[in-house]
Amino acid sequence: MKATDIFKDESFIECLKKETFDEKGNHIKIFNDKGKIIKKNINKVTYIDCLLYWITNIKGISIFINLEILNLSNNQIKELPEEIGYLKNLKKLNLSNNQIKRFPYEINKLKNLEVLYLNDNQIKKFPKEIGNLKNLKRLYLSNNKIKKLPKEIGKLKNLKELFLIHNKIKNLPKEIWKLENLEILNLSYNQIEEIPKEICKLKNLKNLYLIYNQIKKISKRIGKLINLEELNLNINQLLWLPKEILELNKLKCICLNKAFKLDDLKQEPEELFYIFKKLKDKNVLDDYDLEYLEEKVYPILTEKIKEKYKTDDFKKIKDNLIFDNFTF
Repeated sequence: MKATDIFKDESFIECLKKETFDEKGNHIKIFNDKGKIIKKNINKVTYIDCLLYWITNIKGISIFINLEILNLSNNQIKELPEEIGYLKNLKKLNLSNNQIKRFPYEINKLKNLEVLYLNDNQIKKFPKEIGNLKNLKRLYLSNNKIKKLPKEIGKLKNLKELFLIHNKIKNLPKEIWKLENLEILNLSYNQIEEIPKEICKLKNLKNLYLIYNQIKKISKRIGKLINLEELNLNINQLLWLPKEILELNKLKCICLNKAFKLDDLKQEPEELFYIFKKLKDKNVLDDYDLEYLEEKVYPILTEKIKEKYKTDDFKKIKDNLIFDNFTF
């Protein structure tokens, strides 16, 4: 049987001539010199790497029944054939930087899939069947057009990493708290206005990135993230920073550069000063954060304190001002 009898894309055939490997990384030749398929070698292939081959069609992929890793990133694929659902042993699938507009429904049949890359496509939503991927550990969907996550995402109990950078997400489903093994959540560059209390139930979360959103409010339950090590809130519109953030005993870094809507702060300035002082004492603020606080935030808080106590006399207000590294 000739290659063209099964595979309809010449670019895909070119990839298969060079980029088929066994589990040890050895190249497996699947075509003979006459362009016919070497059947006995098909089952040896566990890894196909088709990075940058300008592929548009992967019809015929299902013959690789023992395939575990498939890299189709940086091609011109618009949709996947239904037969990809037959790759029952597939563990890692990379479809980054293609032209996919809908979340491939066919992927939801891949019960053993552990890692899925769909970055840099044109996906607007994905189906509730995403919950079928029970073994999924890492899901990357950055740089798409996603507005909403289905509640079924809460069924991904083994998920450890979820990246949704540069989408159009405004709200998160309540079911996100069910991602009990999640360690990294990156929702930077979206349109989120509030960190919901449900996120605060993610006991194993270590890294939470929320850069460049529209966050005004953080739940007081943030202190429940007992394993959180890094929290990035750069470029938001915070009106209030809950003191419970000081309960994050494993925190190594918190980023607050341009995190506040300074003209509309709702928090008592003394309390905010106190929080900043404690964060500084914990050595979790970097130089950029300290510069931002000293140049932008502290002067505004100073004026609020002076106005509140109707005096410039530090002696009259020192009992209320707990931030000890600040002068009038």
